[in-house]
Amino acid sequence: MRRHWFYILLSLAAHDRHGSGIMRDVLELTDGDLKLWPVTLYGSLDELVEEGWIKALEAAPSSAQTKSDRLRWFHITAEGRRVLATEVQRMNATVRVAEQRLAQVKQR
Repeated sequence: MRRHWFYILLSLAAHDRHGSGIMRDVLELTDGDLKLWPVTLYGSLDELVEEGWIKALEAAPSSAQTKSDRLRWFHITAEGRRVLATEVQRMNATVRVAEQRLAQVKQR
């Protein structure tokens, strides 16, 4: 999975967001390491919609503080949550293997 897809899905796992809200959240989640420029973000959002992992909302959710018609709001789908959970499991397995390997190197 592409790194920016992972963070977009992770951002939407908390609650529905509009594009600039996703940008800010991903920047915060990565401690400033991953800045999603608009072209990358909106291209990725379109791809994630095509995959069926997120969906664009017709209108802002009722809980939204900003109700502008110009904002595009997104929601993670059940399939998107499943894919995200699978990716987290894969990442955890990778970390375990790396930790084991590093422990072996320390013992030498």
